Amino acid sequence: MALDKKQYDDLFPENEATGRQCIIRAVNVRKTYRAGKAETHALRGATLDIFDGEYLSIMGPSGSGKSTLFNMIGGLGKPTEGKVYIDQVDIAQLDPDELAWLRCRKIGYVFQSFNLINVMSCIENVMLPMSFAGLDSEEARDKAMYLLKLVGLDHRPLHKPSELSGGQQQRCAIARALANSPQIVLADEPTANLDSKTGAEMIELLATLKRSLGVTIIAATHDLKMLQTSDRILWIDDGRIVKSARPEEIDFASGHLH
Repeated sequence: MALDKKQYDDLFPENEATGRQCIIRAVNVRKTYRAGKAETHALRGATLDIFDGEYLSIMGPSGSGKSTLFNMIGGLGKPTEGKVYIDQVDIAQLDPDELAWLRCRKIGYVFQSFNLINVMSCIENVMLPMSFAGLDSEEARDKAMYLLKLVGLDHRPLHKPSELSGGQQQRCAIARALANSPQIVLADEPTANLDSKTGAEMIELLATLKRSLGVTIIAATHDLKMLQTSDRILWIDDGRIVKSARPEEIDFASGHLH
C-alpha cells in the first residue's frame, strides 16, 4: 500500500540540519537469541534514523550488540520485536525472495575478511553481483572496469585475490559492493585486517565515494581514523544506543565527548 504524505513524513523525516531524507529507520528494535531455556538479549530497544548520503559509524565493545544492530539495519536479519524500514520498506514483511532482491539491489556489503572468491579474478568478483541482478555480461564487464578504475584497481583486473595485497583486496571488495549501484554501503570493520597506512587509504576512499556517488555508508568500526571522517557516530552498549555525536563533539585523544 502506498504511503500518503503524512505517513511518509512521519516514517522518513528530513534531517533538519542537512535536509537529507531518512533512508533507514529502526524503531524499538529488539533481538533475542534462544538456546533451550537460555535467552540472550542482543538488542534492547534500539531506535535510530539514518539519512540519505550520511556516513555513520557504529562503535561498541565486544558483545555490546553492535554487530546485531549492524545486521538488522542492513537487512541481514529480522528483529524479534520492533521495525526496521529500508528505503520505505518494512523488511519484516518481506518474503525471502523479496529480501534477497532488496539486498542485491539496494545494499552493498564490505567485509572485514574481504570475502572475495579466490578462484575468480578481480573483475569477475566485481561482476558477480551484476550477474545475480541479471545484467548483460558485456555491460557488466564495462561497469566492473569503471568501478575498478574508481577504486584505483583498473591495472589489476585479471589478478586473483591471492595475487593482491590486503589493501588491493579491500579495494576490489569495495568495487564489488558498488556493483549494483546501491543506495547503502555496509562496511563491517573494513580496516581491521589492514595496516595503519592502508587502512587510512580505505577510509579516505569510502569518504570520497560517499561524496562523489552520494551513497549512504554505515560502518561498524573500532578505528578512530574512521570516526574523524564520519558525519555521525553511534555508541552501543548492552544492546542499547547510549550516545550519538558528531566528530567535532569528540576528543579523539581520549575517545570521550567534549
